[in-house]
Amino acid sequence: MDHLHAKQQHPKLGLASLAMIALASVSTLDSASAASRQRHSGDAAEESLSRDAVMAVVSIKDQHVTIYDADGGRMRARVSSGRTGYETPVGVYSVLQKEEEHYSNLYDDASMPFMQRITWSGVALHGGALPGYPASHGCVRLPESFARRLFPMTKIGMRVVISYDDVAPVEISHPLLLKPTPPPAIDAAVPIAMSYHEDYGDEDRSPFEPNVKRWPARLAQLEALKSVAAGKQIEADAANSQADEMKQIVAEKKEPRDKTAKALRKLEAAKKSADDKVARADKGLAGAKSPKAVANWEATKAKAVKAAEDLAAKLAALSATLATQESELQLAMQQAAPVEEARVAAVARAKEAKRKTQPVSIFISLKTQKLYVRQGHEPVFESPVTISEPERPIGTHVYTAVDFTKDGKDLRWTAVTLEHRGSNYASSDDRLASDAEGRPQTEAGKAAAALDRITIPADVIERVSEAAWPGSSLIISDEPMSKETSKATDFVVLISTEPQGGIKKRPKQFFRYDNFYRDSSDDFYYGYDRNGRRPYYPRQKPLFWW
Repeated sequence: MDHLHAKQQHPKLGLASLAMIALASVSTLDSASAASRQRHSGDAAEESLSRDAVMAVVSIKDQHVTIYDADGGRMRARVSSGRTGYETPVGVYSVLQKEEEHYSNLYDDASMPFMQRITWSGVALHGGALPGYPASHGCVRLPESFARRLFPMTKIGMRVVISYDDVAPVEISHPLLLKPTPPPAIDAAVPIAMSYHEDYGDEDRSPFEPNVKRWPARLAQLEALKSVAAGKQIEADAANSQADEMKQIVAEKKEPRDKTAKALRKLEAAKKSADDKVARADKGLAGAKSPKAVANWEATKAKAVKAAEDLAAKLAALSATLATQESELQLAMQQAAPVEEARVAAVARAKEAKRKTQPVSIFISLKTQKLYVRQGHEPVFESPVTISEPERPIGTHVYTAVDFTKDGKDLRWTAVTLEHRGSNYASSDDRLASDAEGRPQTEAGKAAAALDRITIPADVIERVSEAAWPGSSLIISDEPMSKETSKATDFVVLISTEPQGGIKKRPKQFFRYDNFYRDSSDDFYYGYDRNGRRPYYPRQKPLFWW
């Protein structure tokens, strides 16, 4: 009760008593306000990761995110996902880009601190306001303190699963899950304790390179493969250089040939015009009736014949020049052809050697009956795959190789299953679900049953097993890959039975991905130019958070 109400109820109370009641009331209100802020601020649970994060699971219904590492450690925090009409789509993603200080180019230059992008159309994890219910335009807002703490623990390529219900990964073993190639010295493959904040390698290493510092034998294997890849890249660079030189020679031969061919076409047109004049003179001469007319047409014909003969001589000389230039060009092209073939082969060998140092990502779609392979966020190949009972749904399952096991001889896999739902989706009017700590774990039997229905060709298994590193993944789904799967992405799989307003409401964007990881490319959606600089315009005050 406030102090005015207290005075009405207790007219005999003194000023001191009223002051004490007022203070108590204010204290009570402050406590309630603090409790409310704590409920809606998204403060993270007192849990932590001992190693790099390998997966983030966002629960739309519970408005929570849980981060998992390879050892089962976890961090948890409240989130705010997309509001009605802009729902954060349920599906499978990965981190594509990280930026500590980021601003939306679409929504009034709104601040997006510690942004971790999961689609190129603009869906991301980032720090932001948490009102206690879904309120964003498709992104997943995190408490800023949590986003700051999480940022150094994640890597490009970390799996992000957005599910309606909360679900925890479960360890799984199955013959279909990839087995790594034997390490060079299995007796040396002893795990070494380390934490996510320990430096591993130099700053120039690929963001997709697996962190195997805990396993000396596997680290030695990786370094050996990197050395081979570096050697193959040197060969590819040399082949590129030689091919460029040959291209330059061909260009130097082609340019004069093209100029001569163009001049020859003009000369042929002039010769035809001269021949036409000779023909007209012949016709005029045949019809001449007087000696004067005959003399005039004879003079005209002589002049036309002389011009035609001069042009014919020039045409013959230019034709000979063109023939010589064409011969030289064809010889240069013949010499360049094997050099170009060698370049293509060298580049392919370099790419293949590099791929052996990167975890492999596999997607199997029931809808297309195909298996797709990506590495380093780029497509590698695809292949038909056999799925038993293709008329029966198989669900959406994400299998992740989190670490080596059995002294480095095998990989330890986890599975997460997304249940397909089509109703009871969280909306702006929904409030947070219970804070119960229990998170339903994926049913290992259901995840294994999906694997039981898959038959992968032996040659495909052999090829992808060469890149079976921690961080490798397999996704099985009823769905096809989303159109969000493009350049510089891992597979994006969206559940068609769930709202997708957070992606569908976004205007179509055009991006340049060339040389992206080295110096940033055109990023018109987030307001960056091809040099990684933000275009100059006055900073607007954000009207709302994304």
